[in-house]
Amino acid sequence: MRHTFLQLLRCPACKGQLQVTPFKESPDKGDVIEGILTCGCGSNYPIINTIPRMLNNAYELFPSFVRYHKDHLPPSSPMQPERDFEKKTQDMLTKTQQSFGYQWTTFSEMVCDFRENFWNYLYPATPDSFRGRLGLDAGCGFGRHIYHAASCGAEMVGMDFSQAIDATYQNTKHLPNVHLVQADIYAPPFSEGLFDFIYSIGVLHHLPDPARGLRTLAPLLKQHGLLSLWVYSKERWAINFVLEALRAMTTRLPHPAVKALSFLGALMDRYVFILPYQALKRVPSLCRTIEEVAPARIKNYSQYPFQVLYADWFDRLAAPIRFYYNETEVNQLMQSVGLSGILVTQTGNYGWRACGTKPTSTSTCNHEG
Repeated sequence: MRHTFLQLLRCPACKGQLQVTPFKESPDKGDVIEGILTCGCGSNYPIINTIPRMLNNAYELFPSFVRYHKDHLPPSSPMQPERDFEKKTQDMLTKTQQSFGYQWTTFSEMVCDFRENFWNYLYPATPDSFRGRLGLDAGCGFGRHIYHAASCGAEMVGMDFSQAIDATYQNTKHLPNVHLVQADIYAPPFSEGLFDFIYSIGVLHHLPDPARGLRTLAPLLKQHGLLSLWVYSKERWAINFVLEALRAMTTRLPHPAVKALSFLGALMDRYVFILPYQALKRVPSLCRTIEEVAPARIKNYSQYPFQVLYADWFDRLAAPIRFYYNETEVNQLMQSVGLSGILVTQTGNYGWRACGTKPTSTSTCNHEG
């Protein structure tokens, strides 16, 4: 953790300022590799592999850290606001944390340039709209989006609930303008009005209460700040129905078994659909017809290597929670947090991208109603 990042972080429990106690620092840069963050309210959070782990269960996730530094740790554990979720929802959150941690540490390699994909999700934002500004990637996964946001000159903070944050670190550690934290989107470790822009791509629809997640993000924006999101669409209702029927079984399986099924799904896509599509498209007399009849998802995946197919199949089959939206519902979601200038557009039939601006004077909804 760079010492400059400490200026941005706040205690998730009380929003108080934090103090750092380093146990191990890099000899060249002085970055904190291992240590703890402490707050006057009694909360404390470990820093492990340069990343602050600002979760209620942080010490449970890293028992080796506790064993190694037990003589230097304060007696209290992290103290975050108690969530009023029932036990079933808490269990789903834990399963989500485990699922995406497994996914993005397994499929962590940046196998291709996702730049076009990134800006498609964030339309109409451009590199110029991010350059020189402070942004938050809420749910950064293995880092493919934050990589491009940082590369265009933004100072970026990446936040993820799972140990996927370690994959982000491996993919962005050479970028001096990227800071990372493992934290809960329902209890973000930042003060209100901090960020110039926030985006959350493919994240909110995996939360047990997506609207609640958005209500915790919107107050973090500065006035005139831009909030962008991308969520699944209801438009492909037949495909969604079949997928959810399949997921009723696969979400109960151990992750290695889902990984094996995902490999089979990716093989089917690759050899039954994508390769024939690519071959027929090269036939002059068939090219136009093939382009007209080929499903959009096959056209899309034909641009990516096998690893992307594989990872996306795992995402479909393993993620415990998936919500789907229509255009009206996405609009209502954005309006519910007081954003203005809302724009909702499709990315094919599979998803909706939306953006809106925090007005100069706003009463952003921050209640639990």
